Amino acid sequence: MLQVTSFGQGENLSLIHGWGAQNAIWQEWAENYLAAHFRVHLIELPGFGNSPKVADQANDQQLAASWASEILQALPKKTHLLGWSLGGLLAQQIAIQEPQRIEKLICLASTPRFTQGDDWRWAVSPKLMGDFMHSIQADSLATLKSFWTLQMQGSDVPRQQIRQFVKRMNEYKIPSLGGLTQGLRLLKYFDFRPQAGEIKQPMLWLLGEHDPLIPQEFISEFSTIQPQAQVRILSGAAHTPFVSHPQDTAQAIISFLTLE
Repeated sequence: MLQVTSFGQGENLSLIHGWGAQNAIWQEWAENYLAAHFRVHLIELPGFGNSPKVADQANDQQLAASWASEILQALPKKTHLLGWSLGGLLAQQIAIQEPQRIEKLICLASTPRFTQGDDWRWAVSPKLMGDFMHSIQADSLATLKSFWTLQMQGSDVPRQQIRQFVKRMNEYKIPSLGGLTQGLRLLKYFDFRPQAGEIKQPMLWLLGEHDPLIPQEFISEFSTIQPQAQVRILSGAAHTPFVSHPQDTAQAIISFLTLE
C-alpha cells in the first residue's frame, strides 16, 4: 500500500507528487493553503518516501498499469485530483481509466507527453532523459541534487531560496533506485495526446511561465483537443510553483475547484 497523508476539511483533493520527490515536498504548503478548503490526501508514489516500490515489469505498459493500480487503491472513491509533473501524467491516466472517480483534474507543471518526438517539440530531449537514466544508476544523490536545482531555474525567486530548497530536499529520505528508475521509464513512455479527448472532467493546466522542463507553448498546439480545459500561466514561476509562488499557486487551484 502506498503512503497516504490526509488532513483538512471539505471535498476530497488528492495530490500526486513528481519524480524525485515525496509527500514532504508540499505537505507544509498544502496544510497552510489548501487544508482550510479541502480534505487533502497526499499520495506517495511507489518507491518514493515511505511507499514500497512495485515489482519490476519488462513492459512499460504493464509498469504503468501497476502504478495506476496502486494509486487507485490509495485514492478516495470520489476526489478532485491534482498531479504535479510526473504526477500530472499519472493523473491523466487515472482520469481516463476511472473517470467516474475523478471530479475535477489539475495538471500542475505537467504535459501530455514529457519527451520530445518528431511531432512534439515542446518537451525534454531524449538525450537528457537518457543522461538522467545513466547518471541515476551511477550516482543517484548527485543526480537528484542537479534535478532539484534544475526545477527552480527560471523562476524569479532569489538564488538563496533555490539553495534553501535544495538543502531541504537533501534532508528528506532519498527515493529508492527502483522507484527512480521506474519513474523515468514512465516519463519516457507516457503519451496521452491520442487519448486527450477522452478526458471529460473539468480540467486545469496550471503552468509555470519559465518552466525549463514543460514549455508553456505546448498548450497552443494542444488546447483544441480539450475544449473543456482551462489554462493558467503562473507569472515568474518555473517547475515548482508551489515552492516559489505558493499563494498564487494555491489561489489558482482553489478558484478552479470551487467554481461551479
